[in-house]
Amino acid sequence: MLIFIDESGTFTVPPSRKRNLSCVGALIVPETVHNDLVCEFVKLRTSWGGAQHEVKGNTLNEEQTADTISLLVGRGCLFLACATEMSLNADSMIADFQRTQAEYITDNVSDAHHPLLRRQVVRLRRTYEKMPAQPFLQSVLLTDLIFRVINHASIHFAMQKAPELGAFRWVIDGKDKKKAAYEAAWEFMAAGLLQTKGIETPGIAVEEGDYTFFRRSFMSADTKWPDYLPKPRSRGPFERGMIWNLRKVLYDSLSFVDSQSCCGLQLVDIVTNTFRRALMGRLKQRGYERLGELMRRLGPSSVELHLFNSNGSQRGFSEYDSAVAWIESRSKMVGV
Repeated sequence: MLIFIDESGTFTVPPSRKRNLSCVGALIVPETVHNDLVCEFVKLRTSWGGAQHEVKGNTLNEEQTADTISLLVGRGCLFLACATEMSLNADSMIADFQRTQAEYITDNVSDAHHPLLRRQVVRLRRTYEKMPAQPFLQSVLLTDLIFRVINHASIHFAMQKAPELGAFRWVIDGKDKKKAAYEAAWEFMAAGLLQTKGIETPGIAVEEGDYTFFRRSFMSADTKWPDYLPKPRSRGPFERGMIWNLRKVLYDSLSFVDSQSCCGLQLVDIVTNTFRRALMGRLKQRGYERLGELMRRLGPSSVELHLFNSNGSQRGFSEYDSAVAWIESRSKMVGV
């Protein structure tokens, strides 16, 4: 499968405290349909007129966003998003959260580790401590999003198209050269951050799913849990788990690409902007009528909203309830 990732919104606290929903979105495209999807999208894009080879989701009207979403639904694509309302995130609370996250990086590093590793980890912590709030929050939501993609896609394709689990091809919008240092820091830390999440909240595998291709590509030959890692939290003492290589899942195919030359990134830009505009009331319902059909639930909700000043509570997002309810009503359980 191919996973295209982009963000929408500024990830800054607005001085006027007006609403500023900021989000990262992932469009999951089955590899077997990718080429046909690109051809169909190019035809659709051409029909909108203009000579540009790149379209931006925030410039499209309701008919254009609806046509794009219908195209993606018809090709069996999936969409996931993680978002936060920046007007509810106080600067002081973001700073406290960032400082705590940076401290975690060196928590388990001691004199017993190799000096080169210690220096690398300390430099990485300093990078996180000095990182502006905007790229820091993006990196937090990006990590959560990728964790959700792995969990959702693993179940969905194990139930629907097992061969798609043979490869996770990550394509992230990375044309802004100013972000290069922060992207490198996140890329270096990503596997460790995801591993910690997996230990705290283990993923789910369905017994009726076909994991043949996943096992072939990513499963570890040693099924014993590593002694140097804390034991994962389990939902029950007799539940079995799978030991797989997270670094291979993430790093075997991870690239930062300019969206101007990538139709997949243009598509995820359209859908992520549609999601943001829908929640903020900037797009009529007919423009996102089928958006929920691209989304799947692994739990009570397919829409994940974060706050960084109230322990992750979703309290305070009531202004988005109407659009969220419409999207939720058309989403399905993962695997369906």
